[in-house]
Amino acid sequence: MTHTITVNGIHYALTFEDNFEGDRLDETKWALAPQWQRQDIGGYWRDSMTEVKDGNLILTAKIDEDGTPISGAIRSKGIFEQAFGYFECRMKFHKTTGFWGAFWMMCGEVCREDGSAESGVEIDIIESGFRNKGAVNHALHWDGYGAAHKQLTYIIPDEGQYDGEFHTYALQWTKEAYIFFIDGRETWRTSECGICDKPGYLKLTTEFGTWATPIVKEELPDCVKVDWVRVYKEVE
Repeated sequence: MTHTITVNGIHYALTFEDNFEGDRLDETKWALAPQWQRQDIGGYWRDSMTEVKDGNLILTAKIDEDGTPISGAIRSKGIFEQAFGYFECRMKFHKTTGFWGAFWMMCGEVCREDGSAESGVEIDIIESGFRNKGAVNHALHWDGYGAAHKQLTYIIPDEGQYDGEFHTYALQWTKEAYIFFIDGRETWRTSECGICDKPGYLKLTTEFGTWATPIVKEELPDCVKVDWVRVYKEVE
């Protein structure tokens, strides 16, 4: 592949790449996410729901034997973190509803409540929580997750993102704006919340929550597959 690209007139060089080859997660690039309880219906991330197989990262979601929703997640925290650049992944979304897949970042002090995303921001490059409507979304969250929490969300209506094929989702993070892309087409651009300049780490996850319901148990387990992830940094 080409190790340099140009996006909106800015030249970038490759700083991170994983094609998920072999039969195990590359621990020089990723770690399994902590097996925390997630969201509002008692779901948990579980190590057993993440695997690398046939050239893909596979993040599975299912209802465990005791009725607990469980799903897979990885992150690059403490391994790879970067501020600004171009971040992209090629992934295939799930068939059923009740959970979602996401490619996202945690940057700076997300829980710092200072009225701006400049000190920290959660950047949801893509989320598939609107599977029941055929839609996907980009989002930004800042000022923590309590009473001061703020967010911007941009929903992309049904454009075939659940067609059983791989699609490429990307973020261009500059000092002026967050710019989002689907399959090379710009879909959203914003600077409304302020631009964070703090490094962020990558996350690839699946999880359950009420905003993605209904859960259709007979259609589970289901999964999100990731073909590759690439990150670039601006160069002269």
